[in-house]
Amino acid sequence: MLKPTIIALLSGTVVSGFTIQPATVAVTASASRNLVKPLFMADYDDSYPSDSSEDAHFEVKEVKEEEDTIDVENKPATETETVVSSIMDYLPSSLASSGSITAQDRASINEAILRLEALNPTEDPVYSPLINGVWTLRYAGGYSEPKIPSPTRDLALFLYAGGYSPGLFALSLAQKLPSQLVDVGDLTISISRGQPRIEAKVDVTLLGGSEESVVVTARLEEDSGLRFTETYESAEVLGQTVDIPEALQYSRDLYVSYVDEDILVVRDGSGVPEILVRN
Repeated sequence: MLKPTIIALLSGTVVSGFTIQPATVAVTASASRNLVKPLFMADYDDSYPSDSSEDAHFEVKEVKEEEDTIDVENKPATETETVVSSIMDYLPSSLASSGSITAQDRASINEAILRLEALNPTEDPVYSPLINGVWTLRYAGGYSEPKIPSPTRDLALFLYAGGYSPGLFALSLAQKLPSQLVDVGDLTISISRGQPRIEAKVDVTLLGGSEESVVVTARLEEDSGLRFTETYESAEVLGQTVDIPEALQYSRDLYVSYVDEDILVVRDGSGVPEILVRN
C-alpha cells in the first residue's frame, strides 16, 4: 500500500478508498464557478456615460434645432432691407393717391433713395437682366410748387426737364376718361428684351363690366452701363392704337441708379426719381 500512495502523491492525485479523483478537478470547477458568475443589472456601474445613450442623442438634437430656430427668427435685417422698408413706410397704397404725400414725407423719401442708391449691388445695371420683368410704379418724384403760379410751367417741365415716363403718360390718359363711366386700375410696366422694350399698361373697367386698357409702348436704347434713351412709339386707348410719327416721338434720358431682384430706381435727365417694385 505504501508504494501506490507515494505514486499518487507524486502524480498530484488524491486517493479515497479505491477511487482516484484528480485534485485539479475540484480546483477547476471552483474557478469556473467564479468566472461564469452571472452579471445582474445591480452589478452594472453606470457612473460612466455611454456614447450610444438614446437620452443623450435626442437631447443634443433638440438643442441644435432650438439654436437653428433662434438664428432664423433673430436674423438681423440688412442695411438695404432697412432702407427699403423706410421708403415703403412713406408710400401710399397706389400711385393714383400719391398726391396725398406731404412735402416732409417726400423729403424723407428722397433722402432714403439717396442712401439706397449708395448700396446698389449691380454693376452696369443697364446691361443687367434684372432690368427685365413686370414692375409696378410706386413712386414718381416731382418738383416743388412755385410760390407764383406760371401757366407755362408744366409745358416747360415736360419739354426741357425730363417730361413724363410712359407709365405716367398712360396713367394720365386713363385718368382723362370719364370717371363716372370708367374705373381705373393699377399701372404696370413690362420691360422685355425685344423692342419696343417698354409697355406701360393701365387696366380700366367700363360701365357694364367690360374690361379695356390704356397702353403706351416705348423703345429703350442702351447708351452706357448707367443710361438708357427712352422713346415713345405708340399709344392705345380702349382698343384704338395710334402710332406716333417719328418726327413727333418724344424721348428722354433715363438713368438706372439702383436695381436688384425686387426694386428698380431710375432718374430722368433732371434727376427726378421713380421707384418700381417687381410684381
